[in-house]
Amino acid sequence: MSSIACVFPGQGSQHPEMFKTDLVDQNLINEKIEIVSEILESDVHSILEDESKLNATAFTQPLLVLSSAIFSDAYKNLCLPEPIVIAGHSLGEYSALMFAESITFEDAIKITHLRGKLMQNSEGGKMMAVLGLDSQAIDKACSEINAINESAYVASANYNSVKQTVIAGNIEGIEKARDLLTEIGAKRCIELNVSIASHTNLMTDAADEFNDSLQKIELSSPIYPIIQNYTGEISSDTSKIKQNLLNQLTQPVLWSKTMNRISNTASCLIEIGPKNVLCGLSKGYDFSNIFYTADLNFKEKVQDI
Repeated sequence: MSSIACVFPGQGSQHPEMFKTDLVDQNLINEKIEIVSEILESDVHSILEDESKLNATAFTQPLLVLSSAIFSDAYKNLCLPEPIVIAGHSLGEYSALMFAESITFEDAIKITHLRGKLMQNSEGGKMMAVLGLDSQAIDKACSEINAINESAYVASANYNSVKQTVIAGNIEGIEKARDLLTEIGAKRCIELNVSIASHTNLMTDAADEFNDSLQKIELSSPIYPIIQNYTGEISSDTSKIKQNLLNQLTQPVLWSKTMNRISNTASCLIEIGPKNVLCGLSKGYDFSNIFYTADLNFKEKVQDI
């Protein structure tokens, strides 16, 4: 039997058909959609039909948690082996905690809706994926830009893999970083379709406001070991989990460190969500099998693990 790790995606996995699966009863899916519509005070189906709303952070975040909740049901309905470790990328950390019965579905929707609103209302910024350049070289370049330009700010936001680091900052910082990183050898610099600078100091005000509501959320100890973004280590104490969730807003996601730990523990990786973004980031790690729940043939592919 394979040892399984489950991972949960963050923003970027949303799409209009993100709740469709044959592995969960449609009535149960509709019940969840109704609950979320009430919490958001906005019809979920209408959001899915409007690309601008779907990509608005305040809606994107809770809807991705909803999608992961639906695909979590799909995973559990197949009676697959219990995972030995789990993790979520950025927003996906809330989906992972929900899967691990640490936070309720309703609380996960409420707190990520607030998180999304606060991030959406924060100082405008940009994010950019940098390919083919060592993360240390990227960090050094960002520090140089910040040191010599008072109005520019840029920093690493997601250490996604050896080959990919996402940076974030204000518009001037990102523009200067693109030029410098290309000059020192980056293969590609791809600007992401977001208008915020997640996981940087530009989220400090949002984090301060978010903290009060986060502390009021009741968490239970996760039933599965969960590796958190801020430390790249397993956390079980609920007070530390909350602090790490808060720190994650202003500090980079240590996904490469997370994946190193997962690949040293599990032989099979399963992405629970509406796409296979994290499966793509898992290439190069030593997994015997990599699956994702949104695969139309997921049930057939995992029947022997």
